[in-house]
Amino acid sequence: MEGDAEFSSNRHSALPGLTEYEVPVRHPDFNFEDGNLALVTGCQYFVVHQGMLSHHSKAFSGMIKNRQAEGGLTLAGLTAIVTEDDPDELVCFLRVLYGFCVNLETKSFEDISALLRISTKYGVEELRKEAIRILCLSWPTSLANWETREKSVTSADGLYAPRPSLPHPIFIIELARETDVPELLPSAFYDLSRYLPSHLAAGHTTSEGEKHMLAQEDLLKILRGKEHGARFFSTFIVNELEGRTPSEFCLYRNDATPTRKRACQIAYEAITFELIRDVNGMVCNRNSDPLFAIAETFLMQTREDIPGAENEVVHRTCEFCRMEYGAVVDAVREELWRKIPEWFDLEVPGWG
Repeated sequence: MEGDAEFSSNRHSALPGLTEYEVPVRHPDFNFEDGNLALVTGCQYFVVHQGMLSHHSKAFSGMIKNRQAEGGLTLAGLTAIVTEDDPDELVCFLRVLYGFCVNLETKSFEDISALLRISTKYGVEELRKEAIRILCLSWPTSLANWETREKSVTSADGLYAPRPSLPHPIFIIELARETDVPELLPSAFYDLSRYLPSHLAAGHTTSEGEKHMLAQEDLLKILRGKEHGARFFSTFIVNELEGRTPSEFCLYRNDATPTRKRACQIAYEAITFELIRDVNGMVCNRNSDPLFAIAETFLMQTREDIPGAENEVVHRTCEFCRMEYGAVVDAVREELWRKIPEWFDLEVPGWG
């Protein structure tokens, strides 16, 4: 490979990470004929443009100027900048800078997390903001976006399967800590709190056998947050369901038949019974998610509605009682969402 050994030292080990006799290999895609900078990482190097990198990153601009002022290492006749970035992640970063990838929403979590790490490291603010925006589609700060996310991973048959569509929340926590993006943490903590405590302590093992463990501090925060959520849910049952009286506009309030007069109250009692029956997850296995469980108490009354037909469902409230209870459910869920950062001892400006 002619010209690939033009170092300021005759020993190839002048490049960090390479042994004495290793020569870095040109990347097949990022090897521009008019490039004026050799960007070296691992055993590869990229022939790119100083102006492009300097335009997007003050950090890169400073590195290039320092290297030129020092008259240091060269490679293939070009100023050489050595980084410790993962080669695959750097390729992803360069593809975006050069406009080879326009719609980042189509990229995988691995690519977006790589872009977030490198844009944070080198101060490429617009790319960092875009990466955060895309991550927040699945790990949102608003309840409305959380609902959209949950629907996207629920099949038409009601099967909830967040993975592999979404990365494991431990990955999000690690990434948020590494890149200082606190807005990703509350929804990741909440998502993780829905696992059994034993699963939390065991961490997560990837298909490649790589183990990812929660920090002890984060594990304790999640367990405390899980307890707060359970208390909130039990308080909701006591305050809003047990002994709930029908609306003053209840259609059955003045009915002469005693059982029909109590129809709406019986319906609330039936909902309470269903929640207690599912205390160990025997019905839908999502009882540890108070946001879902509270919404479910309303959906129990409407799920079997068939437009244009008379719906005869056992223990159904009248329309007035259902609308009144629906407003309560919406308000309680909004309150729960606002409390999530507090429950997990997180500070997130603009949450909710």
